[in-house]
This record gives sequence, C-alpha cells and structure tokens, in this order.
Amino acid sequence: MSENNPEFAKFKEWIARANRIVVSTHVQPDGDGLGAETALYHYLKCSGKEVRVHNPDPIPARYRFLDPNSDFLKAPAPSETWDEFDLWVIVDTNDPRRLGKTWDALKDRAKKIVFLDHHPDLLSAKEITPYPPHAMLVSDDESSSIGELLYELFIDLSLTEINRDMAIGLYVSVMTDTNSFRYSRTTPTCHQIAAHMIELGVSPDEIYQQIYSTKELSHIQLLGTLLQNTRVSANGKLAWMEMRLELRRQFQASADDTMSFLNMLLVLRNAEVVCMFREEDDGVSTRVSIKSKGKVVVNEIAMALGGGGHKFEAGVALKNGFDHAVREITSRLDERIARG
Repeated sequence: MSENNPEFAKFKEWIARANRIVVSTHVQPDGDGLGAETALYHYLKCSGKEVRVHNPDPIPARYRFLDPNSDFLKAPAPSETWDEFDLWVIVDTNDPRRLGKTWDALKDRAKKIVFLDHHPDLLSAKEITPYPPHAMLVSDDESSSIGELLYELFIDLSLTEINRDMAIGLYVSVMTDTNSFRYSRTTPTCHQIAAHMIELGVSPDEIYQQIYSTKELSHIQLLGTLLQNTRVSANGKLAWMEMRLELRRQFQASADDTMSFLNMLLVLRNAEVVCMFREEDDGVSTRVSIKSKGKVVVNEIAMALGGGGHKFEAGVALKNGFDHAVREITSRLDERIARG
C-alpha cells in the first residue's frame, strides 16, 4: 500500500510529528476496530506520544480482555478529551455518521483527522457529512483488516518495536475480520502477520476462547429459536433470521451477543446469501447483516441504502420498520441472486 499511496505516506508523516493523538472507532465496535485501537494505542504510547481512546459506545464484554483494567478502551465524555490535539485517527470506517455524537464533539478539536479504512467507497457518498479540510481518507480495500494496515504502518515507521500488547491487538483485528481466516480476503499476508504475532507471545487458543466462548445458556437458546424459524427463499439461495427486540430481551441477549449467529446459516448447502435482521435497542432501527459465500456481491445493496461493507459481507441500519426492512432487503437480494 505504501508504495503507491500518497495519503498513506502523508499519514506516516502526521503520526511521526504528532504529540497528542486521539484514536476512535465506529459505533457498536467490533474485533477489527477494537483490536486496531489496542495495537495503535500501545504503539503510540511506546513511541512517546500522548494517546487517548474515545469511542462512541462502550466496549462489549467479550473484548474487555484487551484492556482488563479499563485503562484506555472506553467511551469517555468529550470533556475528558483534550480541548485541542494534533491528530485524530478513526479506524475501520470512512463514514463520519458511524461515529455518532463523537464526530461533532471532536472534529473541530483535532488539527488533523485521518480515517483509516479498508472498505470500498460508499455509493451514498453525497449523503455523508463532507470531510472538513483538515481530514483525509487512507484506505485499501484489498487489505483483510485494519490490523493488516497497521502492521505495515508500524514496520514502515519504526518508531518502536512491536511488543506483545500490540501483537494481541493486531492478531484480534486480523483474526476476527477474516472470520478466523475463513473469508475470501484471507491472504498469505494475513497468515504471515498471525505467525509473527504468535512469535511475539500471542496465544491463538486463549484469544479464540476470550472472544467466542462467551455465550450464556440463554444466548444458545435464542440461537436455537432463530434457527428453528429460519426463512428461506423459494429457490433456497437466500436464507435469513428475524430477531425482534422482544425476543432478544426474552433471552437477555445484547446486540453483541448475537454477532456470530449469522455464521450458522453459512452451512446451508444451497444458500448463496444469508442475512440477519435484528431490531435494535431503540425499537426503531433494524440492523441488517448480509453475508455471501463468494459468488454474489452484496455490498452494493447495503451501500445503496446508506450502509457499507466488503463485497461479500455488508450491513446497513434501516429505520422504516422491521417488516419493511425484511421485505426491502430480501427483495433486492432475490433480484441480485437471480442476475447471477
């Protein structure tokens, strides 16, 4: 990336010169964003920088092992962040809307802003709040994860050596965003990074247990209910789950507790695309997660409705009612599958 990307070169200059740096990721943070934040925080601290993490949402319970003492991965009030700082690094999104209120609270305090991302540009870019003059996007949609981008950044900058704390963050980022190295964007580079992180002391089995062995019995019972009521299109090429808020509350499951459920539908022999509709805590929004086995590109559908993602994995939040969201998405996916 660094050889042909002038923005990446500029980003390296900005980091090298900055003293006060804030790091953030998107709402409902995931393993890629939180792992990347962890690695970047420790790298910058060891490089002698002042660093704070400011996220719009709290860290999900299964990722608390990244910061067991709650030293840095938190969602502080804007008043707890500097009135002015040199650089704001926003990882795993190119859309200011996905920062919630954090965007308006901090965008004018940062002298420079970098969105570090690996998703395709949004089709609905005209609807996005324009980047201010002091912000830029550094993106590579060929990268498996933000962890892969940061690994290259750390090696190129050489401000400090990668230690075990950084390695854990990088490994979590790469591992979770490749679905444990199973997605099509898993490359030799992913495995090379993982191997290096293991050499630095990362324990793959411990990381896996921390992230994925976190379900309560009630969560498994919820999954069972959803699987029993899985919907399938007439030709069997589309399958989906419908999760109302009332059902989720009945089984005492947070939104994050359900994040891995959709993967269960990927075992269906005939299904080319699977999705999950989850009514959010506000009772208004419906979060739609879509995954393809690799033949049908799905991110264009999500982006056309204000969402985003990768070619074969995407998501969108809709606010026009749960039933309408199901009809809208399944209809568009049926049409897309029919085109081949």
